[in-house]
Amino acid sequence: MSAELITTWTEHDNSLQRLLCLASNNLRIFDEDLARLKLERPDNAEMLRGFLVAGGQRTVQIVLRNAEPLRRVCPRLMTLLATFPHCLTIVECPPHLASLADSLFIVDDRHALVRFSKDYPRAKAIIDDAEECAPYVHRFAEIIEEGGEQVCATTLGL
Repeated sequence: MSAELITTWTEHDNSLQRLLCLASNNLRIFDEDLARLKLERPDNAEMLRGFLVAGGQRTVQIVLRNAEPLRRVCPRLMTLLATFPHCLTIVECPPHLASLADSLFIVDDRHALVRFSKDYPRAKAIIDDAEECAPYVHRFAEIIEEGGEQVCATTLGL
């Protein structure tokens, strides 16, 4: 059980990769647009794909304040969404939540990377502490309850 303060983008990126490696059941992500989480990077996208390929009841839930960058510049993530629609969901949150500035990256409800502002690397990394992660899991559940627009991997139309 540990928690550490993150103050640089390098520490942030390293913590995110560490948490991705620990994932065994579920990922819950709330973020501005995934740009700062760098999930589109080949190594991160491959870790995410490996997590999804492992099967079982693994799930990834992503809630974004702005999904347009994902649609435009994240082909790896959009491919994962098309390949694993049964266990990967991405939702753009309703406009009244767009002013939230934090970011949540929760792994198996026991590990988390919580960034306090969308613009700065100041964050808290929590490793193997379900009790300390519980408020963030609850916050994520509240955000999910607000609904939003499902992001689809394919363009619907005529």
